[in-house]
Amino acid sequence: MTQYPIVKEEPIDWKMLQQLTSSLLNDCGYQTTIEKAIETVRGTVEVDVYGEKKGAYNTMILCECKYWNSLVPQTVIHAFRTVVEDSGASQGIIISKTGFQKGAYEAIKKSNVSLFTWKEFQDAFKMEFVQKIIDLNFKKGHEFRSKA
Repeated sequence: MTQYPIVKEEPIDWKMLQQLTSSLLNDCGYQTTIEKAIETVRGTVEVDVYGEKKGAYNTMILCECKYWNSLVPQTVIHAFRTVVEDSGASQGIIISKTGFQKGAYEAIKKSNVSLFTWKEFQDAFKMEFVQKIIDLNFKKGHEFRSKA
């Protein structure tokens, strides 16, 4: 079965990775801000992409975008885990151009931090994206039927 990513283009720099990450989360129903300063118990920290979805259960996602030519080390993961925990975020996500060092995967065990390449990030949000499209179409269909 062929899989189609939500966003087909590959980012060409760190800025584009942030913009595409924000755009994808918006398409899934999140309100996003690029390079947002957030308050944590230890002070103010800036995250690359901030996403929030309001509902019965409010969801806050913090994303770090690493457009590096090297694998992201575990020290970066530990620092980000602290930010996620100290901010009260529901989920933390690091998106890497090239991937992660072996120790990085050990560093996320028993945490609410996920590690993705750009393609993996798109795949992870595919079902949320599809659900958003279904909900929008259902709402529009209901509006059309109500006017008939």
